[in-house]
Amino acid sequence: MTRIDPRALRNAFGTFATGVTVITTRQADGTPRGFTANSFTSVSLDPPLLLVCLAKTAHSADVFAEAPHFAVNILAEDQKAVSGLFASRTPDKFQNCAWTPGHAGVPLLDGALAQFACANHQLVDAGDHLILIGRIEAFATNEGQPLGYFRGNYFSIGIERDLAEAAAAAKGSRLGAVLACNGGVLLKDDHGALSLPLAPQPTLDSLTAALTAQGLMPTIDFVYAAFDDRTTGGHAVYYHGKVSGTLPQGYRILPLADLAKAPLANPTEAQMLARYADDFRNGSFTLYHGTETSGHVRQIGAR
Repeated sequence: MTRIDPRALRNAFGTFATGVTVITTRQADGTPRGFTANSFTSVSLDPPLLLVCLAKTAHSADVFAEAPHFAVNILAEDQKAVSGLFASRTPDKFQNCAWTPGHAGVPLLDGALAQFACANHQLVDAGDHLILIGRIEAFATNEGQPLGYFRGNYFSIGIERDLAEAAAAAKGSRLGAVLACNGGVLLKDDHGALSLPLAPQPTLDSLTAALTAQGLMPTIDFVYAAFDDRTTGGHAVYYHGKVSGTLPQGYRILPLADLAKAPLANPTEAQMLARYADDFRNGSFTLYHGTETSGHVRQIGAR
């Protein structure tokens, strides 16, 4: 049987963007306990069931396995500190956050987007984890945006920039832009070697700051391409936008008519500009995702 590398498998699981929860209960003497988990899902509406996975090595595994009730607190985007607190070994966690006792006395965290108080319905042994299935006996929801988790980084669901930067944060990654300017696209010209503008650091702020420092005024619209680059072992994220201002030394504008055969040093960027030319001609833009050589394109809006 082929042996699976646990670290590689963990990284593969991390490509699934999830929300973040804190699971809470009380031990036999009434002391509140809790831990951070993103392995949570709904199971059934009738009966109302949910589940969460708990590592057998977790300090509180026995407590949760034996507790008659527990709660699931879905965290809001401003609760990164709460997530970090319950993921740590910090003692007296509940003295460092705001909470109230809920149904059956389970701790409910203030500010959570949703809170589910559950009876321990079933405990399933599953490899190095326990699957804790809860029957929902009470719940509440609040308005707001959830806290997300992707490839080991937090992001805000619905905020495209955070998710893109989470992907670009890995080693060997890059973040750049396809910027419309004066009837063409802005390119970096390094003694005849053409490329799209890249950020010094894989963040949108870094990209806009670098362009602004050279007298340009960029406006970023949306992610235009996001893909795994196997040549670097990282990820590539390119935004679409516009730029104005006096063209600085080391840059040039490539006219739209020339984009389909743009002589870029990076073949993936050349393909991106050919797609941009088609998008512009068709009057609607697309989003590419996949790898540096193959992937999928979906329409995202009209220009």
